[in-house]
Amino acid sequence: MAKTANKQVMCEVLMEAAKKDKDVVALCSDSRGSASFTPFANELPDQFVETGIAEQNLVSISAGLAKCGKKPYAASPACFLSTRSYEQCKIDVAYSNTNVKRWNRKG
Repeated sequence: MAKTANKQVMCEVLMEAAKKDKDVVALCSDSRGSASFTPFANELPDQFVETGIAEQNLVSISAGLAKCGKKPYAASPACFLSTRSYEQCKIDVAYSNTNVKRWNRKG
């Protein structure tokens, strides 16, 4: 039985959803390789946002896109996303009740 990494399968499923729905957007913080988002970025560049090493911006941009009707999926190593962007998660996503999906990846 062939084994496929979970993050690879998740990227493939997200790509299929994004091909059917132009509002699906993938975002990552300088982690497209480790999050297995490289195929998504290459195939659907208009639906991909690379924020660089800026987890706070990743969360705030995701929240803004969600408020505009997009369906953002944010990917970042869990250790950075959970600590560096705590205030943005709390204010921009939770308190504002935005439709942001997180894509935590254990490093």
